[in-house]
Amino acid sequence: RLDRENTVVMIACGPVEQHGPQTPLGTDLYIAEYVMHRCAEHLTDHAYPVIVAPSVPYVNALFSLPYPGSVSIRRSVVEEYLFDLLASFAADGFRHLVLTSQHVDPPWVRTADNVCERINEGYGARAIHGFERLVLDLLEDPSQLGATGLDSRGEAHAGVYETAPMLYVRKRLVKKQLLKELPPEPIEFSQMKGAESFRELGNGLGYTGNLSQATEEIGARIIEHYADRFKDLILRHVRDEDVYD
Repeated sequence: RLDRENTVVMIACGPVEQHGPQTPLGTDLYIAEYVMHRCAEHLTDHAYPVIVAPSVPYVNALFSLPYPGSVSIRRSVVEEYLFDLLASFAADGFRHLVLTSQHVDPPWVRTADNVCERINEGYGARAIHGFERLVLDLLEDPSQLGATGLDSRGEAHAGVYETAPMLYVRKRLVKKQLLKELPPEPIEFSQMKGAESFRELGNGLGYTGNLSQATEEIGARIIEHYADRFKDLILRHVRDEDVYD
């Protein structure tokens, strides 16, 4: 009974991978799911029906594979799996398909790009993915949060920008005592180029940045910033605006 031209299908995607000793394996998914639901509410408020499909919890995350519990699926397998998933909705006439992810990993972003391009070319759909770019934008300019004194230098993975949002959305899964105990490990993205995994960076515990800055209040600001930006972009996208760049 749903209007295929206006209904939006949303699917959260992300890896099950280590996020330091302080946050859970599903950190990427928890954050993406929260943002996805905020976007879904915004779309329905503007008269667009939304299908929230089950999340996809296993994608490529090779850089974390040496850690217990981390899972990485080959990029080629992930791409074909997601293609079949989106094609199933597109073949049924749904145009607007949104893969929601905050997994800032170049192989994953290229995978999601390829899937959306193939679906759009093959089915005349308007598939899009995000909000990975918003994460990088915020790391480059944390002043957007309106929070003074927040240092984003060396924030590449499992730092304040992932730990603080987890304090806001899944506090019980964060080992809060470690936030003061773990020493700062500033690691820039450029330092990751020659490494095979996070084991080779810093103290090898798989986190970056200064975790002592992580608070629930900062987490709320970070994740609501993502949600506010992404929900506006997706609404403009379903209205047939070009928001990709």
